[in-house]
Amino acid sequence: MIDIISLGCSKNLVDSESLQRKFQKNGLCCVIDAPEVTGETVIINTCGFIEDAKQESIDTILQFADAKTKGQIKHLYVMGCLSQRYREELQQEIPEVDKYYGKFDWEGLVDDVRCMMADVRELKADSRSITGEGRGWASAYIKISEGCDRHCAYCAIPLITGRHD
Repeated sequence: MIDIISLGCSKNLVDSESLQRKFQKNGLCCVIDAPEVTGETVIINTCGFIEDAKQESIDTILQFADAKTKGQIKHLYVMGCLSQRYREELQQEIPEVDKYYGKFDWEGLVDDVRCMMADVRELKADSRSITGEGRGWASAYIKISEGCDRHCAYCAIPLITGRHD
C-alpha cells in the first residue's frame, strides 16, 4: 500500500492522481489523502508557494520522518514545489526522507519504485486516476499549463516552475 499526501493547489492533485494511476497500473494499491495512513510507503506532494503552505509541507514531512524513525512506515518520498525549490536544504535538514523529487522529475519516483517490483508493465505517461470518482463529484481538475513569464515580487511560481510552457 502506498499513501500519497497531496498538499497545495489543484495542479498538485493532478500530479498525485497521475502518480496514483501509474502505481495502480503496476498492481500497487495506492490512495490519496486517506484519513489515516495504512501503508509502508508515504509520498508527500508538497507546496512551496506561500509561507503557510511551506510550513504545512515541512510539518508534514517532519511528522512522517518521525514515523519512519519509529518504524511505523518503511519508505518516505517527497515531491512537488517545495522540494523543487529547496531540495538541497531539505536533504540536509531532513535526511530521513529516502529521496526528494522536484516538480518536474517526480516520474523518477515511479522508476525507483518499479526497480523494487518483480513484474513491471510499461506505464502510459498521460493517464491518471480521478480521486473524485465514486464520491459524487461532477468535476475534475485539468492542468493546462505550468510556469509563468511574469516575475512579480510576491510570487514564487516562476522560481518553482520556470517559464510558462
